[in-house]
Amino acid sequence: MGPEPKVLFDHNMPPCIARALHELVKIDGHEAYALKDRFPISISDIDYFNKLDRNWIVISKDLQNARKKAERQALHRNKIVAFYLSPSLQKKKVGEQAAAILWHWDKMLAQRATVENGLFQLPENKSRFRTL
Repeated sequence: MGPEPKVLFDHNMPPCIARALHELVKIDGHEAYALKDRFPISISDIDYFNKLDRNWIVISKDLQNARKKAERQALHRNKIVAFYLSPSLQKKKVGEQAAAILWHWDKMLAQRATVENGLFQLPENKSRFRTL
């Protein structure tokens, strides 16, 4: 088994969620970061996707990005698993978004372990991920 997955929260996600999640998951060997804590704020999505590898999970609110051909190709090429908050979850308060991410945490790790790459919608409730 390889290194434990790391999670990167895109610029459109509150950095406080990444920092709080890091504190909760580091005891199990996982890491969580806000994008701005790892890369220059001006980095493009494709450029940072190209700097990641198969150990990474990306969490974002940018559902439009999930539909862009070049971005999708970069995610697939670098074997990244990305989760995009559903529109209803995006409308929730930061604490509720964090709670949903925590609720799905183990399932996100299992998804990372079982698929080579992919883009998925993170639901507000306890339903399954939807492939994008």
